Amino acid sequence: MARLTIVAGTIIETQRYINVPMRFGERYLARERREVWLRGPDGRESKWVIHTRMLPARRGHRVVLVVRKTWVVGLVNVSTGAGVNYPRIDPPFLLRGFDVFAIAGLAIALFVGLRAAGFVLLLPSAVVYLALAICARLMWRWRLRRQVDEAIEQVQVATATNRARS
Repeated sequence: MARLTIVAGTIIETQRYINVPMRFGERYLARERREVWLRGPDGRESKWVIHTRMLPARRGHRVVLVVRKTWVVGLVNVSTGAGVNYPRIDPPFLLRGFDVFAIAGLAIALFVGLRAAGFVLLLPSAVVYLALAICARLMWRWRLRRQVDEAIEQVQVATATNRARS
């Protein structure tokens, strides 16, 4: 699993958008998305897109983003102490567009390899494939949620420690 990185900064602007109906293959986790502009401690600005219904921060708040590759998976509002685990609130889909093509490829391979017997094996093979795909993605989702919870807790403990020293 990819590592989680931490991005800290102050929110300088935030926009809320309602997602439009999607084309084939596009699936957003939430019906809304937020574009958040952060100014880091070094003065550089960066834009982050968060597909969520919930953003517990406003302009001027100091926040810490927990990021996996380019996906914001967690947010800690240092100003208020609130934290959000986005895979828990808006979980990733268990089935993907790729699965349709995988089952179609499986059907073609069974038909070419086994002829008429391939059609008999198609339904059980598709069910087994979908069951394995769902189980693997459920385990991935559970592990990601746990990792984000740990990262959010570490950030909250660190910010509470810094406040106590001040």
